[in-house]
Amino acid sequence: MSGTGNFPLLSSFELERQAAIQRSLAIQACTRAAVRWLRLLVLRSARFARGLAAERRRRRAIRQLQRLDDRTLRDIGIHRGEIEFAVRNGVPARGRRDLRQERQNSAPPRQRAA
Repeated sequence: MSGTGNFPLLSSFELERQAAIQRSLAIQACTRAAVRWLRLLVLRSARFARGLAAERRRRRAIRQLQRLDDRTLRDIGIHRGEIEFAVRNGVPARGRRDLRQERQNSAPPRQRAA
């Protein structure tokens, strides 16, 4: 069975079989692409949801600190204007050192036992 040119003539059964194979390969490729896309969508959605939850926790902490009086904030080591920065970035180390020095300077001198 030879056809015109270099291509052999195929029976209708063989043509259907080759078409089914090609169709199956195309469906598999589309399925793999869809699964990759869906996985990426789920991962990014989860990251977005975690980011939203973290932002809600930060805002709640800011509101709680803003409710405190200035003396309590000073004990913590932050000023009222630094609340948002402190919640988002932490209290800077120099601020904590200044607070320790302030406490040492304001503490009454200890008396030595004789």
